[in-house]
Amino acid sequence: MKLYSLNQNGRSMIEMLGVLAIVGILSVGAIAGFQKAMRKHKINKLTEQYTLFIQEYLLKYKGEWARMHRNNNDKSVYIASFLEALGLPAGWKRVGSNIMDSMNNRFSPNTGYTGFSHIGFDLLIQVAEANTQNELCRQFISNVILPFKEDIYRMWLYQRSSSKLFWYGTPQCSGNRNCLSNMTFQDIEDFCSSCFAKDENCSIAVYF
Repeated sequence: MKLYSLNQNGRSMIEMLGVLAIVGILSVGAIAGFQKAMRKHKINKLTEQYTLFIQEYLLKYKGEWARMHRNNNDKSVYIASFLEALGLPAGWKRVGSNIMDSMNNRFSPNTGYTGFSHIGFDLLIQVAEANTQNELCRQFISNVILPFKEDIYRMWLYQRSSSKLFWYGTPQCSGNRNCLSNMTFQDIEDFCSSCFAKDENCSIAVYF
């Protein structure tokens, strides 16, 4: 009777450990799934903010930004303080001549550079995880940049004081230029993985 009791207790303990192991595995999967869902939600919200911001502030006041450029002897004017006065999206803040968005990426809006009067910005993606950087880059191009392809002058990747991977908006698309209107999912993947997947310091530059 005592031996039977010990065997029964042993089986119960093994069964309990098995249940705990299964619960642990399911918990890890649930946490990973939750984190992925939250990351996707944050990225979706951020791309929506950028779309509205570009439409309502950068493009709506495009003439004002061009006038600032001319009045500054055709040199760049960083307009973060003016945009702050208009009202930044929730979770965004101005830091000097830059704006930090809700995921702490550095957004630098300006009126172009010397001899180049086009309102635009550099977006330095600074989220820590490489996977999130790459995903944000893909979603930013797919959901923010491409819908504005009729308004964009050009987009490129700025890396270590050099520029590469130029893509042009519809009005500037001619000859052998890469056209945003023809940009495929694989082109977006190549654009983003050429920098962000390698954990390098890159900015997406976009001018209208």
